[in-house]
Amino acid sequence: MNLPLQLDRTAPVPLQDQLFEQLRELILSGKLKPNTRVIATRFLAEQVGVSRRTVLFAYERLIAEGYLETRPAIGTFVSPTPPRQHKPVTSSTAPLDTPRQGVLYPPSLRYAAKPAAAPADGGIDFSPTVLDPSMQLPQKVWLRWMREVLLADAAIFGKPGPAAGVETLRYVIANYLAATRGILASPEQIIVVSGRRHACSLVAHLFQRHSDRVVLEAPGDDDITTFFRTRGAQVYGVPVDETGLVTEALPDGPASLAYVTPARQNPVGGSLPQARRAELIEWARSSGAYIIEDDSDSDLRYQGVAQPPLATIDPYGLVFYIGSFTKSLGAGLCLGYLLVPPEFAEGIVAIKSMGTEGGQSFEQMVIANLLASGEYDHHLRRLRKLCLDQRDSLIGTLRGHFGEVKLLGTESGTQLTWLLPEHFPQASAIITAARERGVRITGVTDPGAQDCKFYERALIFGYGGLNLPRMREGIALLSEALGGLRV
Repeated sequence: MNLPLQLDRTAPVPLQDQLFEQLRELILSGKLKPNTRVIATRFLAEQVGVSRRTVLFAYERLIAEGYLETRPAIGTFVSPTPPRQHKPVTSSTAPLDTPRQGVLYPPSLRYAAKPAAAPADGGIDFSPTVLDPSMQLPQKVWLRWMREVLLADAAIFGKPGPAAGVETLRYVIANYLAATRGILASPEQIIVVSGRRHACSLVAHLFQRHSDRVVLEAPGDDDITTFFRTRGAQVYGVPVDETGLVTEALPDGPASLAYVTPARQNPVGGSLPQARRAELIEWARSSGAYIIEDDSDSDLRYQGVAQPPLATIDPYGLVFYIGSFTKSLGAGLCLGYLLVPPEFAEGIVAIKSMGTEGGQSFEQMVIANLLASGEYDHHLRRLRKLCLDQRDSLIGTLRGHFGEVKLLGTESGTQLTWLLPEHFPQASAIITAARERGVRITGVTDPGAQDCKFYERALIFGYGGLNLPRMREGIALLSEALGGLRV
């Protein structure tokens, strides 16, 4: 069987995507009829001049979307009742914890080998930072997939991707969200971004005008606060408590946007209860606001059951959902995604196309195939264990020096918050004294968070970038600093 397939190696669209689309069109047009046995992957690879892995990836995607089906000991056939249009990914799509064949396009090794940032003075840095190199995806994994990719399609290197991002990555992310977050979305709703600020910029260009009210958590992410202020927003800080945003403190009247971190409040660490999530959505509907839900920490959860994302309980189409691979793969990899309500996808893509290209296909394809191959899941399991060991070591060391300590944010992420006893000095004084001894920590000290119950009463410790000896040394020096303040 010779199929009328023409692959364009000069196009920015990856070969497996081209193959998928052309085979799907043959099925939809009736040229490949229901119950027809399709050509074996090895022979099709020879016919079109690609690797067998490329054909396998296209076939598995066609199977996942219902266009093909496998019949044991017989072969692969066109489905008796193939869908008449492109199907959105649902939870019935093959989950990504099942290894798949696919071609990975890894980013350059500078992403895998970037070391954790060290203080300029050579001190011990507990501020939230990049992962220690021992926790990052091993270089041999990047190298193995680089070789596979370049053998399959050397022309992919340096190709700019579409404005929305490479289709394969968008498809795999949609599949991943269905399997791990319970979010049912089509690939068309996924926009590839370079990070949280990029995602916020796209949404802000759509909805926020100068002097519009934007609601942020207080304390919150300093970079995001600065971003909205530079856009001329009227920033309204809502205090947080042990479980996140205090919805009773949400403002009356109109607002254009609210940026929140309900899975793990940044920086304090609380997880927003279900009732407050529902209240936040109803507030947004009544105030005319859209919600930006940042779920960047969700891959690193160690215990407890995560609450459903806002995007899964929003009946009004108000939530824009941000995910990222930076925490799990390293800060040098500036790549994440924005899930948008369907009616806004075209507008967001148009805005993105005016500002930047779609990024490099090479770097996006590595993430797509790390997810699809099961390699990313394997890495996450290893990373969670390492981070859990680091967390337990930090907690044990704090208790060894200070007795029973009240902590928040221990269930996920790479940092935790110590709520200081009443008789301790203010957090800013402790931070200054610790820095004099070469130890860097952060705390809830921003004047914009004065309405928060943790203002000047909380210290924040990152534990992803320190080994155990340095961690113990840092806490010992912190204990000395506190002793000096209390004398």
